[in-house]
Amino acid sequence: MSRLYRRNRDLSEPLERVELVVEAPEEGRLDAFLARHLPWRSRTGVQALVAEGRALLNGERRKPSARVRAGDRVTVEVARPPRADAPPPPSLRVLHEDDHLLALDKEAGVVVHPVGAYQENTLLQELHRRNDRAALPKLAHRLDQQTSGVLLVARDDATRRALSAALARGEARKTYEALLLGRVEGDAHTVDALIGRVGDSRILMRVDPERGKPARTELSVLERFPHATHARLAIPTGRTHQIRVHCAFLGHPLLGDHLYGDGLPVGDPPVAERFFLHARRIELAHPATGRPLAVEAPLPAAFLRAIEVLRGLP
Repeated sequence: MSRLYRRNRDLSEPLERVELVVEAPEEGRLDAFLARHLPWRSRTGVQALVAEGRALLNGERRKPSARVRAGDRVTVEVARPPRADAPPPPSLRVLHEDDHLLALDKEAGVVVHPVGAYQENTLLQELHRRNDRAALPKLAHRLDQQTSGVLLVARDDATRRALSAALARGEARKTYEALLLGRVEGDAHTVDALIGRVGDSRILMRVDPERGKPARTELSVLERFPHATHARLAIPTGRTHQIRVHCAFLGHPLLGDHLYGDGLPVGDPPVAERFFLHARRIELAHPATGRPLAVEAPLPAAFLRAIEVLRGLP
């Protein structure tokens, strides 16, 4: 989660006002400072905010080229017109609940926290709206918008730190299921390849043997179809887009993945206009008790329907 949202933790409503304090390494032009903190806006869009008086430096209107120094305060009024196509509040399907954590069954299509154009009715906002405790719930990890399945949420800071540390150290076994493009030959494969960003992209990742971070994916075939494969994937690491990148590297991107595959539909009507990736199970030691905890989410109905369609294709 970006520094912007770590500073504005109660996300029960879309952000309307952002207050930022300049730190020493960030000194420089006002528009460059804002571009780093408002990554969903272009440099031109940031300059327009300043020109319109919606971004103030120490309470005063300044030019985009004005210099910011350590300790300066930058205030941004975030104008968000009502969206007719705003998604409805997500449902909270609880798989496990105790005094320290929640395990939810996230639906495909749900955004987990405010980012970019998605500022309304995210999963974290709905958790905050329903919260009846002094501490706000916090995500222990994230799932892509189109990925469904088990998502861990901490009820307090100590639990979040413990869960995040366990996930970072590979002490949690995460098992996914996915539909891959093409028939995967061989019943099991292990991809042990470093993953890094593509250039300065905030989204796109790739296998990068020189500058990437360690990532390991263990793939086993569950069922083969004429044009696709149903696979189980276990990952001790959790790099951004890890399964999507490693499956594409193996030559079998996720069926319907526009980012790492061809994104072309299979079948008529199409089986996949989006990819099918489901976080099926997480196993780890409970952060408070140390006892084994295993949480499993059943395959969604849409995933099961896609399997039936794939079975029937010539």
